[in-house]
Amino acid sequence: MFGSLRYQTKIFLTLSVFLFAVLTIVNVIHYFRNESLIENDMAQNKQQTTIKLQEQVDDMLEEMDKLSISVNASDSIMGVLRGIASNSGENYFTAHPETSAEVRNTLLSFTSLQPLKGRISIVSRFGDYLGLSNKMDNVKADKFQVRAMPTFREYLGMEDYKRFLPPHPDPWSESGDRVVSIVRPLRDNYNVYGYVEISYSVKELENLFFFRNDLSFGNVLILGHDRSVLFSSLSPAIASNVEENDRLKMPLDEEFGHFRMQFSGSDEMVFYSKLTAADWTVLLIEDVSVYRRPIAYLRYSSVTIFLAVMAVLLLALYLYTSRVTRPLRRLKDSLANVDLAKLELLPSKLRTRNEITLLGVAFQGLLDELKRTMRQEEMAKQREMVAQMNALQAQVNPHFLHNTLTVIAAYGKSSSNPKVVEMCIALSDMLRYTMKFDRKDSTVGAEIEHVEQYLTLMRSKYEGFLEIEMNIDPAIAPVPIPRLSLQPLVENAFQHGFAGIDPPWKLAVSGTVSGDTWTISIADNGIGLSPELLEKVRQQIGRLRDDPGAETDRLVEEEGAAGGLPIREGNGIGLANVVARLILFYGEAVEVRVDQAPAGGAVFTIMGRR
Repeated sequence: MFGSLRYQTKIFLTLSVFLFAVLTIVNVIHYFRNESLIENDMAQNKQQTTIKLQEQVDDMLEEMDKLSISVNASDSIMGVLRGIASNSGENYFTAHPETSAEVRNTLLSFTSLQPLKGRISIVSRFGDYLGLSNKMDNVKADKFQVRAMPTFREYLGMEDYKRFLPPHPDPWSESGDRVVSIVRPLRDNYNVYGYVEISYSVKELENLFFFRNDLSFGNVLILGHDRSVLFSSLSPAIASNVEENDRLKMPLDEEFGHFRMQFSGSDEMVFYSKLTAADWTVLLIEDVSVYRRPIAYLRYSSVTIFLAVMAVLLLALYLYTSRVTRPLRRLKDSLANVDLAKLELLPSKLRTRNEITLLGVAFQGLLDELKRTMRQEEMAKQREMVAQMNALQAQVNPHFLHNTLTVIAAYGKSSSNPKVVEMCIALSDMLRYTMKFDRKDSTVGAEIEHVEQYLTLMRSKYEGFLEIEMNIDPAIAPVPIPRLSLQPLVENAFQHGFAGIDPPWKLAVSGTVSGDTWTISIADNGIGLSPELLEKVRQQIGRLRDDPGAETDRLVEEEGAAGGLPIREGNGIGLANVVARLILFYGEAVEVRVDQAPAGGAVFTIMGRR
């Protein structure tokens, strides 16, 4: 189909395929390189955002910690707590408003540089409570209510210097708003006099996770050391998929990092960074489809640009090939005006002066060569007729031989000599088989019959010295094979194999079929082949397989018209001839092998596929 296209179309299609391949390779390399860069940049940006969120949370907790340290370091506040008596049933700070005011002023001095963002709660060891808040929602709790709180004894008796409390309801607020707190025992070197709790509203934490560039809250999750959820600003779609088992499987071993994870069917990218102030981890979770949106945009833009550039280049390529091949089209039009009678090109039809005109001159040279070739063909036909006459004359000789053998056979019969009759009939059949001119190929069955006729003659010649074993599977009979492929191999055993050894001489011919494979083997107990000669034979068979024509020509030049393998001189039709014809007939579907028999002698094996 491609060969029937116009020359311009061929050039256009070839260059288009090449152009398409080049642009595709460049576009793919460009895409994957930029995809990697964009993905790395996005991962780094998200990781930096997560680290920035972690640092902001750390700053808030450190700010609360510094405030608690200031309370613990205040001599006036610690002096007030030391002076509180244990036998009073009334809240000390309620009973002593002046002292309460001094303590509040001291607390306010700690926040003079910036407004108080939450609540400062001071609790004495006896349950006395004082609170300072930016809201007017302090609870009015007496000492007995404070002592009844489950955390009262816990905070007074804790051994660590501070404890960060995740978002929880504020126990000191009437509204019960959720707060993030730090609790620090107020102690000196010997005694604990109470504890201070600094609480910031959860809204302060939420404000840290508000992204002003897109006016939305980030999907942030804060996990504790046991992977429990301390804080979540996840969207409902993501929050419903993040289960406890998913949190436990998260690889959060490094200080920071990111990974891709399936949450109950949803595919998410998770970026994390661990706090330095507390054993908490800040996670930023984003849907993979949203995360990879720039990559999808890159993919669509790359495909669009590729198609647009390809369309423009194809148009330019079409115009270019049309202009380049225009002289060829003109030459084609002029060739349509060739004068077949004179075999001349009409140059007046050529209307171009570029290098394509040289094609016309070259074509005229071809026409001149065609004239000369036609004359040679006429002479060749004459020689062919002479050769046919010689061939017809050559066919007369076999008929003469057949008639003569018939006369000899009749004489042997009249003389009561059946051996002469048998030999004449066998030789006549062999001549008839070898002189068939209608077909060059035959079958294994016909070849075996020809071999048996030859062996009939050999039995008569070597009567009592020859042992022949024929084992032929009937299924191999219809297998096609070149004519006279087996008899030369059998003849080789008599000409060379049995020379120089004493009888009895044994010859075994077998033919088997296994599935699609057939095998013919000819073995003798003759002198065999030396290792050097066997290797030389195998090398020559290999050369015949590579190039049977060139190898047989070489053998003709080196060893004469017989062209035989270098086993012995005078091997008749020649083993090289047999091997070459088998390879030319079957190609790769045939294998010829020569081996040394274990008990002496040579084995010729032909294996092929039907």
